[in-house]
Amino acid sequence: MLKIKQIDFIKAVYDDSMSHNIFSIANITFSNYEPIHGALLYWCRNSTNGEYTAEGDYKFFYDMANVTYFASVKFPKHVRLTRDQKQELAYILLEERGSIGSYSFPTHINRRKYDIEKEYNALTFPENFNPATIEPILKQVSMKQVLEIQQQHPHLSKRFIRQYISWRSRAAQMHINDLEPYLHMISFEHLCLTNPYLTEQYLIEHLEQLAPTLQYNYPVLNRLSSSFKQYLIDFLQQQQIPFNEDFAHKLEQFIADDHFYMDKEVTYYEFEEFEEEMDLQFFEYDVGPNKWSGSEHLVKGIPSLACQKYDQYGFKRKTNKEMDTLIATVSQTQLDLLCAVLEPHWLHRYRNKLNWTKICRYNRYLAEDFILAHLKFIDFEALGEHTSCQLSEEFMLKYMKRFNHKNPVPVVLRNLTVPLYEAYKDTIKINLQLLHKYSTSIAKEELIQLEKLLSE
Repeated sequence: MLKIKQIDFIKAVYDDSMSHNIFSIANITFSNYEPIHGALLYWCRNSTNGEYTAEGDYKFFYDMANVTYFASVKFPKHVRLTRDQKQELAYILLEERGSIGSYSFPTHINRRKYDIEKEYNALTFPENFNPATIEPILKQVSMKQVLEIQQQHPHLSKRFIRQYISWRSRAAQMHINDLEPYLHMISFEHLCLTNPYLTEQYLIEHLEQLAPTLQYNYPVLNRLSSSFKQYLIDFLQQQQIPFNEDFAHKLEQFIADDHFYMDKEVTYYEFEEFEEEMDLQFFEYDVGPNKWSGSEHLVKGIPSLACQKYDQYGFKRKTNKEMDTLIATVSQTQLDLLCAVLEPHWLHRYRNKLNWTKICRYNRYLAEDFILAHLKFIDFEALGEHTSCQLSEEFMLKYMKRFNHKNPVPVVLRNLTVPLYEAYKDTIKINLQLLHKYSTSIAKEELIQLEKLLSE
């Protein structure tokens, strides 16, 4: 195995036209191999069906539904690596550089087939048209509904109402990036009802426009943190809005369950959030103790957040300056809600402004390395309520006494091991019922041993 010691990226050129361009140059040092200087990372329009270019470079596609462009790496001629080794090393470089996500992002396969601009230009909007006058409609509109709308708004013709609703129903399910020029003609209430691309952070940034119709948007509800779910429920109660019957009697389950609506039949596009990691055969890469999403580690010179133009849902990432403006202008409620969704880069940057109790209880990006690097900020009682944070046995043994053990501690139960139980069996609140509740996060052999210990 060749052991990568460090990767330095020395050039970054963003090219929105996506023409054939080098966008980064990498220098790689190894602990057991000669250094490689000047590996060229580039993207290019795909013009052939083969897996490799004419020069033998392997093609990497971020979005297999759209193979118009590929990313690749050209190594110096003197590099004595096999084709398979070059392919694997190219994969590592592109992953670390964040290149693939900088020119493409998850998208519905039919997303571009609807010509929103052409259909928009075909509409003749009445003067001072207010999109809020036509209430959100999830299913196909009937003639009866058209007549009701016209009775309420006589200045709107039946033809316009039908054309507008047809355009809105298609447009509102497109990505917000594509909708930017037309958002003034679609009510936020309708977006909350039908747009599957809305992220929690986008909703927080537009919190003053939040609509009760969000409770019917199942793909978005599935992605919300328990922090925002609780806010949504409180919002509906304060507005005295009737609950969607799907969670009218199951509010606690809705808050706790990340896949509460997975069994619902929905027509919206849902993202594949997790990608299978490549099994490295030729290289070892020690990313070091400071590896966490959104930070630098052994990759020097280019912070990974700045490398990627888009997040996994296709929203353009904010620059530090843009984020500084946002943090300075949001309300305290918005700031508290952001604590659940901000990536570690931003948590660190605004560490003195954020609510660490909410970060420790809700933030989906919390990892052990990040926690150890920010130990003075950590609220262990709140961290104990985190439902998904993975922590090592060593960490748990060292900091077990800092959790509040008056009641069962979720983060302890989901990271429970036999040595941990034996060391703190008089402290940890657990029984067989609780063990089975968290069994999916415990290794099978460990679970069997814990069951025996608890049955004694």
